[in-house]
Amino acid sequence: MSNHVYIITGVSSGLGESLAKQLLTDGNTVIGLSRTNNESIGPFAINGKYKFYTVDLTMTDKLSKVLQEIMTTIDSNRLESITLINNAATVTPLTEIQHCSDDEIVKSIQLNVAAPMVLTAAFARLTSDWRVSRKIVNISSGSGKYPAPSMSLYCSSKAAINMFSRCIGMEQETVPDAIQVFAIDPGMMDTPMQRTARESDMALSAYFASQKEEGNLVDPARTAQQIIELISSPASNNGGVHQVH
Repeated sequence: MSNHVYIITGVSSGLGESLAKQLLTDGNTVIGLSRTNNESIGPFAINGKYKFYTVDLTMTDKLSKVLQEIMTTIDSNRLESITLINNAATVTPLTEIQHCSDDEIVKSIQLNVAAPMVLTAAFARLTSDWRVSRKIVNISSGSGKYPAPSMSLYCSSKAAINMFSRCIGMEQETVPDAIQVFAIDPGMMDTPMQRTARESDMALSAYFASQKEEGNLVDPARTAQQIIELISSPASNNGGVHQVH
């Protein structure tokens, strides 16, 4: 059994699903966190090991307890590395801010920003005395750098994730056995999130539709492989902010 463990949020579809499948194929242990289970992932656990936790990531007050429960199932003495991949996110609501309900705003920020922060804090606490390689991978987006109408919540949340990653990366510079922190922009992929954007009625939907029509969307399986190669490379030992396309 692999001595590398990956905890991934948002494995029900898209990039999270592809990451889980590739890592399992490579013989790793994957722990998935999502509201719904993706039954297609299980068969990929021939060489690796897969465990799924049903978790509503917008319920941020429950997340530390969930991660603590997960950690009690892992024998750190047998590990070489443990990696938290904060992948789950929502692109909705795709509308001008005055048309967003209070509940939509709060849930978007809970999922896209608060959940990764809470999980990161718990991960750092719970593994502070583990003498293994520790990594945190925050999945960002080009939207974190480029403002867009009707996407204020998504763009702002990804900008927050970029800054958060930089800040905790600086904190880890002074810590023995530091956690490697990555913020990765995966580029535009052919995922359910991209479909939601191109099928919406916002002004930019035509642009997102054209990216699909022109064949510019990347297969998330390819992106997943690039991310795995990046975070596994000795050249990336210091983490940082990266793009893969």
